[in-house]
Amino acid sequence: MPFTKAAVGELISKRAAEVSLCGLSSMKERSPESEHWLSTIGLSVIFHDFPPEEIRPFAINFIRRISAAFDQYDLAREEVLALIKDGHGRWSPYFKALSHLEVTIGQLYVALDSIRKRAGHDFFKSGDGSVEDKLNKLYNASKHQIAANDLPMWFSNLGVHSSDTLVTFKEIEGYMLEMASIVKGLLNREVAMNALKDAPAT
Repeated sequence: MPFTKAAVGELISKRAAEVSLCGLSSMKERSPESEHWLSTIGLSVIFHDFPPEEIRPFAINFIRRISAAFDQYDLAREEVLALIKDGHGRWSPYFKALSHLEVTIGQLYVALDSIRKRAGHDFFKSGDGSVEDKLNKLYNASKHQIAANDLPMWFSNLGVHSSDTLVTFKEIEGYMLEMASIVKGLLNREVAMNALKDAPAT
């Protein structure tokens, strides 16, 4: 006999019982080339000596983080689909999806921070309501807060939450596509050199 959502909500997780639809898009469908970013940069290094040595570690590290964010987001989507599959009370897929979303947000924020340090420029101010500010708040909640009356970070039909933040799945996906455009630039010799030649070294 399957568990009911009411039982799951009362005994295990109200958040898990409340999810009724999958608000996450397939990022591999929206950006199919993302699956090949790491192999592409490796081949570019071997056959074209690009990116050059002075920016190669930064480029590879940035690309691996954005690639991981895309992978983890799609894994989260698979778990959300499993969570809502038949309408019965489930909870394991919720926590698995949450873990994948936690990694997605962490990778996006650390990638952003690497650009900030490379460029010597802040891209948001605390409390400005930007996606970058929301990612920062979620990253810090996930990293530093403990679960007391509620989870430090959770997700709903709409997006990912902390006690003082909500970033919608639409916002996350839009930001991921912005990061994808930076990856494409790093894989393009002329664009990458123009963008990074005057940046301070990390």
